[in-house]
Amino acid sequence: MAKREFKNKRIKEIVKNIADDFRYSQEMDEYALLFYKADSDGMISGAQIDKMLEYVTTGLDELCKNIEWREEFLKENSGVDEIKMLQNMKNIEEEYIALKEFLKK
Repeated sequence: MAKREFKNKRIKEIVKNIADDFRYSQEMDEYALLFYKADSDGMISGAQIDKMLEYVTTGLDELCKNIEWREEFLKENSGVDEIKMLQNMKNIEEEYIALKEFLKK
């Protein structure tokens, strides 16, 4: 069975950030539970790797398609700082890419 340990500090931080995002929104779906477990265990194995890879791949696809969403979001939330939002999205994209590369090894 394949196993991925989060020995790299950056990968640990990325997994924790995603798990914390789920915690903040109080989600308990399959992906949230996967990231909670990965954060606490410091590793994933077997089908968990495929599920996490699916999550980050889908997330990256959604970020690429975000132009329409972003325009609508900014119309509905006029108080949001667009530059800050774009920087946050860029950070998420960089984290997802790094995690995806790690998982594909």
